[in-house]
Amino acid sequence: MQWTTAPNADRIGERFTKEGYVLLGRVLSDEGLADAQRQMDRMLDELHPSLQPDEFYSAHQQEPWLLDLCRAPDLVDAVAQAIGPDIVLWSTHLICKRPRTGRAIPWHQDGTNWNLGGRFASIWLALDDLDDENGTMYVLPRYHRQSMPRRPTGEDFFDEEIEPSALPADVDEQEVGYVFEAGGAAIHDERIPHRSPPNRSPDRWRRVLVLRYLSADGHMAVKQYVNYRTTEMFDRRLFLVRGDAGNHPLVEDAATAFNAMKAER
Repeated sequence: MQWTTAPNADRIGERFTKEGYVLLGRVLSDEGLADAQRQMDRMLDELHPSLQPDEFYSAHQQEPWLLDLCRAPDLVDAVAQAIGPDIVLWSTHLICKRPRTGRAIPWHQDGTNWNLGGRFASIWLALDDLDDENGTMYVLPRYHRQSMPRRPTGEDFFDEEIEPSALPADVDEQEVGYVFEAGGAAIHDERIPHRSPPNRSPDRWRRVLVLRYLSADGHMAVKQYVNYRTTEMFDRRLFLVRGDAGNHPLVEDAATAFNAMKAER
């Protein structure tokens, strides 16, 4: 499938380095958006009852359509401008909030907690029109080059947040919301501080695909995730979507893996 339309790719590398994020505009084609929404609806119907709709971790390892989307050339072009030509897909996260529900996520940084190292970039892709009411994400530009101090939250699901005193006094003025239409996207550095409110809308979902990439010269470690259908644990697989990973023993070719998954269906 031709998943994408050409994103707004002008000077991604320069802006990504300086600001820590770039708004890409509309990236999914009409056909691609309709199919992704259909697939997401099916997956929500199949979600294990013990899991919440923000707990789809690395489902591209069970869902060929999602792996295919992750290796779409237009998206990988944008990632290449941000982190270089040799690119590994290491994770995905489908983060959905039902109307009038969803967790409020405090200010935090992702990359400081992961057992990987290198140059990171995430594509944050909307499957619904997003705004503050239905729980979109906010980022804090230019704070991605430092690890900010953290404190415990006392919550089970999200147990740490950035120490509030470390945030700028005018954080409400500096933050940028990912407010765009379904099919729109942004790319950001994994270390950029970000937060999201709950979904306060009475009737609108907030469904987002997060596609996570790593430079192929980075450190890649073993990890397990939970299968969204069965809750069984599975090993993380690393897929080369462009360039060369050398002889890294954990990295597989994404096209080969996609074809094998399709053949099994």
